[in-house]
Amino acid sequence: MKTADLAGDALDAVVARLEGRAPGVKGIDTDGHFSPSTDWAAAGPIIERLKIHVAPMPGKGWVWCAIVVTEHERSAADRGTWMEGRTPLVAAMRAYVVSRLGDEVTLDLSIPR
Repeated sequence: MKTADLAGDALDAVVARLEGRAPGVKGIDTDGHFSPSTDWAAAGPIIERLKIHVAPMPGKGWVWCAIVVTEHERSAADRGTWMEGRTPLVAAMRAYVVSRLGDEVTLDLSIPR
């Protein structure tokens, strides 16, 4: 699946694996699930740690864009590409995924370390 199309539970599951969590395991949000695509408490530490830049996209309506900008010693390829989303958290989590796994992911969630 294209990283740009990840949303909802699929996006949360891929981010959970990248964070070393099993998808669906109790986490931070009030429903007891790790939901970084909708929960600022789950996404905030990731955004801060990776220095993910998130901004509204002018002229595109209610669309947000995000890119991982982490440490300056990382190459542009390690940062990934700008990703879009209907919310800041969706854009940020897609940016995280693309920076680690590229433009396409498999939903079997076998993420290489």
